[in-house]
This record gives sequence, C-alpha cells and structure tokens, in this order.
Amino acid sequence: MGGDGDGGDDIPENTVLVGPDNQLVFEPDSLTVSPGTEVTWEWESDTHNIVVENQPEDASWEGTEGDSNNLFDTGYVYSYTFETPGTYEYYCAPHRQQGMAGEIIVEE
Repeated sequence: MGGDGDGGDDIPENTVLVGPDNQLVFEPDSLTVSPGTEVTWEWESDTHNIVVENQPEDASWEGTEGDSNNLFDTGYVYSYTFETPGTYEYYCAPHRQQGMAGEIIVEE
C-alpha cells in the first residue's frame, strides 16, 4: 500500500493542486513544511488566484501576481519559498464564498 508512485491521486511533495477535477478547492487544503521549503501550486482548472489573508508578522508573502482580480488558468504554476515560521492562510478571491481556502503551516 502507498508510496509506489503509481496511484492516480498522488500529489508531488510540497505541491498544492488548484481546482483539481473542476472542484473549488486547494488540494491539500493544509500543508505543513519546514522553513526554507518551496511550495508549488499547480492550476488544474481556470479562473483562480491566491490571495493572502493572514500570515506571521515578519512574513512578506503576497500571493499570486497582481490584485485579487488577476486570475490564472489551467497550466499556470506558482511557487513561493516560506522562510518565517507560522501559519499562512490564503483563499481564491472569486471562489472565497464557496470555501476555496487553504493554509501553509511553517514549523521548525
């Protein structure tokens, strides 16, 4: 069981899928990493973005490029390296009311 790499639902380590199977979700919706880890988001459906809602005081994550009206489509890839320990909460602006939100937890 597990770990052999031939499962269809395997997500690469430190990767978040954006809108998989046309669902309004980030998968996984919570990811725990160590400081200095690069997290990659891969768009699997259209019209999504990443807007930062909360983050540690010393952090400077800005989410995807542009303002909350700037949307990205299938095939877009965004990466960010998280250095500051703490919890980073984010959401997709056009799908926030549908609960499309996630968090990255950075712990030593």
